[in-house]
Amino acid sequence: LQWCFNRGFSLEMTEKTYANPLCCCEYIDRDNERNHILACCCNCIDLDASVDRLIRCQSISQIQRTNMLLTLQDRIRAPWFGGAKKVATIDVLPIIVLPAMLYTAAINIYCCLVIFFTMLAFLTYMYFYLRRTSPRSKFFLMWALWSILFLWILFESTVPMLELLPEENVAFLLLLSISLFFLYKAKHFSQSSQAAASHVDAVDEDSAVLLIHDEMEDQDTNVCQLCRKRVPLRTFHCIPCQVCIVRQDHHNVWLDCCIGASNYRYYLLGCIFGLITLLFGSNLSLTSICHPFLIANVVGVHILMPDDCSDVFDQYDIAVCFVGSVYALAMAGCIILVLMQQIFFISRGITGTEWRRGEFIPQRRHCCGNWRNFLCSSK
Repeated sequence: LQWCFNRGFSLEMTEKTYANPLCCCEYIDRDNERNHILACCCNCIDLDASVDRLIRCQSISQIQRTNMLLTLQDRIRAPWFGGAKKVATIDVLPIIVLPAMLYTAAINIYCCLVIFFTMLAFLTYMYFYLRRTSPRSKFFLMWALWSILFLWILFESTVPMLELLPEENVAFLLLLSISLFFLYKAKHFSQSSQAAASHVDAVDEDSAVLLIHDEMEDQDTNVCQLCRKRVPLRTFHCIPCQVCIVRQDHHNVWLDCCIGASNYRYYLLGCIFGLITLLFGSNLSLTSICHPFLIANVVGVHILMPDDCSDVFDQYDIAVCFVGSVYALAMAGCIILVLMQQIFFISRGITGTEWRRGEFIPQRRHCCGNWRNFLCSSK
């Protein structure tokens, strides 16, 4: 730590030092002072006072406990360009919880069943908890990214053991790359749409009531009652994003962005290729570790399906591969439900937000016309 202070990383910094740019390990803490991540365990006044009170057998006040927690959250950071970035504790939780669950599930069949039901309950609880307390948390985004990374590492590490063909591995990597590309474009265009939406002319408080009252006369625009901005028709305000999204379908917690007119097709393509990737990868793994049987022979390509997987838990590395494949199938099942829902919305000519609000457009209920509009429209 002496090296840090010799370079001027002291907590008591002058205004001249503040003018210098932050290095990748420096940051401005909650006391508006320059700090360094190597000094994360130093100079915690509330911690020192709490330890002193514990030694003297005295109780710790609620204010001291709160300040210790806030200081801990403020000092958990990762080096980054322009200064260390704060890392929310709950956002890095998937990096620990997901591998722990999957490796525990590989012990035996009973652990596998218990863990998957526990995972479902845990994710459901976290969804409602974070929607209430921290709508912009990146917990589910980190869970999705870590799931993809974990399954990819697991698949590639077991390729020699599973005796897969190089062509099958290349096909899997190609499908994975395509699905990630479309999902990245969906998130990227959502951010572009949010930036454009934030530049819509604001409406002052006095004229907002008049505009909302007269919006039925305007066939091209509407007024958002939350941000008081003039927006196009079929535009809805996203509470987590705090912006108005044109033809918003839903706020996707797995991508941490809104799905609307600007990224709807990319989102669907990402889901479709993601579904194909998960089914293809899990089929390759399961037919290698289980007893397969032939269901078809298409142009010389043997299509296999797993038959008997009763002995997969006899060897731990095989069991881990089996659990990863089951987890991939569970993810594929969720994507199938999402795609079925989106097919229904497209056929009805509505978005998910309009469906939840009960807003239906009679002239858009013709199925063929809705699909032609979806496939041929510019947005």
